This record gives sequence, structure tokens and C-alpha cells, in this order.
Amino acid sequence: MTVTCIGKLNVDLLYSVKEIKVNENHVSEEIYINVGGKATNVSVALAKLGVNSTLITKIGEDEFGAFALKKLKEFGVNVIADRIERTGITFIIVDEKANNTMFNYLGANKFLCVDDILRKEEIISESDIVYFQSGIEPDILNNLKKINKNVFVELSDFIDFQLLNEIPYASMNELEALRITNTTKIEDAAKKLVSLGVEKLFIKLGSKGSLYYSENETIFCESFKINPIDTTGAGDSFTAGIIYGLLNRMPVKKILKFANACGAITCLKKGTTESFPTLQQINSFLGPSL
Repeated sequence: MTVTCIGKLNVDLLYSVKEIKVNENHVSEEIYINVGGKATNVSVALAKLGVNSTLITKIGEDEFGAFALKKLKEFGVNVIADRIERTGITFIIVDEKANNTMFNYLGANKFLCVDDILRKEEIISESDIVYFQSGIEPDILNNLKKINKNVFVELSDFIDFQLLNEIPYASMNELEALRITNTTKIEDAAKKLVSLGVEKLFIKLGSKGSLYYSENETIFCESFKINPIDTTGAGDSFTAGIIYGLLNRMPVKKILKFANACGAITCLKKGTTESFPTLQQINSFLGPSL
């Protein structure tokens, strides 16, 4: 099973505070430093599930870039990245209720372009699934569709709706779905996205669970009841769980339950990639219920 992920790489600096207040000084007794960015997170989460994972990205010629490459090697991710300018950085503030607020510096990420994809056409064409993170150059997606039809789009930002035609899989959270489609009901948002050409849609509903929507079927799966410590990265862990389920040809209901477990386990620790579960941890969490 091979997956190529295309998108952003950041170094995450995560601070824990009791409460976030504007115009006040905050002191944190701990800081976590790790790699992040949606495509990076998904590539790591897949690797921890035993999937052969490759990341195509851009990274800075700096100390953060060296740190990121070392961490990704430890996670078992194959990284294909030019080193240019400074590495992207994300500052993450997490309060005692597990809510997170992020501040992003794009850095090298803004230089990821179509040429980077064309140079790696062979790797992309041989992948079982190609993951594309919206928010980078949209024409990359147009070219991916020509190289490999099995594209999975993380639809977290606005995108030209024409690019969604004949997209096999897409994922997003509830707020993103409503914002992108300019609707007020999740059912209307899902229906609109499918009408634009997305064949299979997976929507993260947070503590409510998750939703699958296609032209002929709608399936809802309840969330696991947990006491979250940090929700950062839970959505990316969920997406990796969906991709793992698709690779293993699980029934949709089982895919949603597996992905919900990935997200729930991630919420039980602070940080992102370090919190992503292994297959053994998921099986232990689910027991015989899956």
C-alpha cells in the first residue's frame, strides 16, 4: 500500500495555557516542538499505520528544516523536498478546554508548484492513493488528475469548483464544508459538493462523529466519548484513518468507525504527530467492536 501526500510542511510550536485572552501576556510551563502541516501530518499518520508514505513538499534551508527532515525520517516517511528560504512555522496555543488557536507562517510552502509534481510523475502514478491538500497552487490538482485518477482531496480552503469534477474522494470538517459551499446545513453542503463531481465525501463533525455522503448513500457514525486533552491534528489523523480504510477496502461504516478512533486517540495526548496512533493502539482502543 503506497500513498503520496502533496502539501505543506511546518514546524509546530505548541504552547499550553489556561485561557486565551486578547491583549494579555500568557505564560506557558511547557512547549512541544514537532512537524506539522496537513499533508505532513497525514503522511506521518499513515506511516504509523504501516502504510508506505511519501511526502512531496518544500522545506527551508534552516535549523527548522533540518529538524523536520530528521523527525520525518524517524517516523518512516519518504520526503521529497527542495530546500528553499525558511521553513513554514505554526504557533499553536491550546487552552485547558482543549481548544486550539493557530498562527501560520507559510515560508517555503508558498513555492510548491506544478513543476515539483511533474518531476515526480512516476512516483505519483504508481501510488495507490494521492493525497492533495487545498491551499497550495490549485493547478497542481489539475495535473494530478491527469497522472493518477485516485486522488484524495483535503478540502479545507476555497477551490475552483471545476477542479472537483471526477474527484474520487474528499474530506473536510463541518465548518469548512459550510463555508466553502456557502450553505447553512451540512446535508446541503454535502449534496452540493457531490453534485460538483466528488464521488465519495467524508465529513468530520467533531464531537458529534462523522458523515459519509455519495450520490446514492448517506452514512453517519457516532464519535467515541472521550475527555480530550488537545484536539490539534485530530482531523488529519481522521483523514489518514479514512485513507487506510479505503486502501484495505473496508465497508464505509467500518471506515468511519476506524477513522473516528484515529481522531479520538489523537485527542488524548498533547501535540500532533507524536499523538497519532499505531494500528496496535487502535485495535486496543476498539477491542472486538470493529
